[in-house]
Amino acid sequence: MKKFLLFVTIACSYQFGFGQTVLNELYTEPGNNNEEFIELYNSSTVGSQNVNCFTILTYWESGSNKGWYVLDLPDATLGPKGFYVLASADPFTTQSTPNPGVSPNVNWNDANFRNGSTGGYLKKWQVSGGGYTDVSGTIPANLNDFMESHQFNGPTYITLVFVNGVFNNGFIGGGATGNLPASVAAMPDLPVDMAGACSDFTVDFSTLGAMEFVNASPGNDNGYARTSDGKCGSWAKTAPGVSHTPGVTNGSAAGLSGALTTSQLLQCNTGPGVSTVTYNITGVSGSATEADDFPVEVQLYIDNGTPGQLDGADVYQESLFDNTIADPAKQFTIPQTANVILVYKTKRGCFDKVFAIANGCLPLPANFGSFTAKRSAANVQLKWETLTEQNSKGFSVERNTGDNNWIQVAYVPSQAANGSSNDILIYQYTDVNTYRGISQYRIRQIDLDNKSKFSEIRSVRGEGQPVKTIVYPNPSTNGTVNIAFEEKNSILDVSLSDMNGRIIQSWYNVNNNLQVNNLLPGVYALRIIDRETGEQSTEK
Repeated sequence: MKKFLLFVTIACSYQFGFGQTVLNELYTEPGNNNEEFIELYNSSTVGSQNVNCFTILTYWESGSNKGWYVLDLPDATLGPKGFYVLASADPFTTQSTPNPGVSPNVNWNDANFRNGSTGGYLKKWQVSGGGYTDVSGTIPANLNDFMESHQFNGPTYITLVFVNGVFNNGFIGGGATGNLPASVAAMPDLPVDMAGACSDFTVDFSTLGAMEFVNASPGNDNGYARTSDGKCGSWAKTAPGVSHTPGVTNGSAAGLSGALTTSQLLQCNTGPGVSTVTYNITGVSGSATEADDFPVEVQLYIDNGTPGQLDGADVYQESLFDNTIADPAKQFTIPQTANVILVYKTKRGCFDKVFAIANGCLPLPANFGSFTAKRSAANVQLKWETLTEQNSKGFSVERNTGDNNWIQVAYVPSQAANGSSNDILIYQYTDVNTYRGISQYRIRQIDLDNKSKFSEIRSVRGEGQPVKTIVYPNPSTNGTVNIAFEEKNSILDVSLSDMNGRIIQSWYNVNNNLQVNNLLPGVYALRIIDRETGEQSTEK
């Protein structure tokens, strides 16, 4: 049996908030001898992030054809305040990084990357009717136009980042607004087949909403970059060559710091097999504002990877949305003992907050439902049910016929698959019992680790006793007597009198068991009247 906590706040060992990995720089228009690149930045001060389940999409268009490049990142870890660079060559150059250049983390033109042997891939999808056709065979061996310019109110570049299939961060360079052009938002949903253990997903472009943008065309040998690493409000056109800084800081974000103020509460065992996490967004600070950063999408992940880190092994569950700070607290239902991560995704994407919760809830043992014990001649028929079982091995049926001496009369294995079940399970056992006095029964549930939990106690009359009332212990040694009624549906009047006929205590409209305390030594008579039938009985 496991000890358990019910509706208790858990002190979690991973209660910290940190930023997420976002787009930090895009070199969209390299010159003849320069190379295109994308830079990601982990704004966390304490947490690494695995990029294995990161996916980058860029929009392309050629004549009447259009579609998406899909870049699936390989298994790699990005440390706190770290940079992750993807480029079209290794080494690659920019205006400010002359030959021989610098090495990226990923070269999307490398043959080993293209064939999937590094755990990632590059594909090209073209709209075909209401779906897409894989045209990856048309990608040139030296693709230096992964981010293409297209005419949406001027030259426009669209780059989207997904993590575990959930939209994480997006940038529109040269766009007039932070929304996808209507014709792009209306494109068919794109199925994405992820490499390795990452979950496949489908992109619905009409639901992506607002993202960051710069309303300026980069022109030749230019692109876009944050002037402060990882923070919203700092994107600019990278006109001078010195603005191209792959793998190097773009500038301190200290002057643009900001955050969401949130609270998180874990409550254990709030239902069969489940616990709950309640969150509340109560404010913003620094450069984060309600006007610019709401609505906030709050995403729930099961933390299956490195504890406390949002990485490729974590599994997205669902999202809730806060439109304003004044929105009330909201609640997620989670698997009973699961470690979880909450991702607060702001509208601009740079004041996002990742909050890991280490679940200290322990599994509930068997949660007993009804338990009955009824005599039939020399047999006592026992029946019990469990509403839930966790880590359960089986049940010991125990009998006591006096002096609190409990003995095991049977062992019944658990019906739960692998010891756990959230369904009602029913058990029965018939005990051959010829004892003529009062017998008590209880069920001891035994865990796989041999810990145990007891059911309530049920009493039955002795064999040959015709009465429907059980008095025990009889005689009593401490002045306390229990009175149990086998017919629980009857409404009874009960009185207790001494041998002089003086009534000591009375009860009316009784349908539950009774207990009499502080009796003096002596002989007493218990009189029971069934109010419906008028039937009377007396116990001495």
